[in-house]
Amino acid sequence: MKSYFQLHEIALLSLLGALIFVLRLVFKVPIHVPGSSGLVWVLPLIIGVGIVRKPGAGLYMGFISGILASFFGVGALHVLDIFKYLAMGLSVDLTSMLFFYRFSNPMVGCIVGAVGNFTKMLVNYAVQMLFGVQATFILVGITVSATTHLIFGGLGGILAVLILSRLRRAGVITEDDKDTDN
Repeated sequence: MKSYFQLHEIALLSLLGALIFVLRLVFKVPIHVPGSSGLVWVLPLIIGVGIVRKPGAGLYMGFISGILASFFGVGALHVLDIFKYLAMGLSVDLTSMLFFYRFSNPMVGCIVGAVGNFTKMLVNYAVQMLFGVQATFILVGITVSATTHLIFGGLGGILAVLILSRLRRAGVITEDDKDTDN
């Protein structure tokens, strides 16, 4: 029986999933704007999905980063942080499949990154409402927050596409879809 992900893909996705968590901790963008961390964490997510190009790659990275975030409890939601990361991985997977993993176009990266960051924001607000935060408090800040999440996620997606194209040009990753058992 052949596994869905090969060993080198699992290793790459696990490392990039952990990198999402580490970048979220280490690089704090000091502009105090909601969603600005999406500029940084979208990079490894889109790079991993762009290299592996299989459904479930983003979800796997979201699971790894969500488990780490829940285990270390660095976010405001602690254990429930896993839902934010799973949702962002799933949304990046779905939008990447919608564009057939064609990360040669920066607009595709912009859309995929914006959707991932926006989905993470929506799940964050949904979990807060589950805890009983009044909807009026959430609705007051959601318009500015939604806009900034879309902008920073899109910028991170563009940067990820540019990094992927440089890696392809340098020969680090290839475009062929041959399935090797190395």
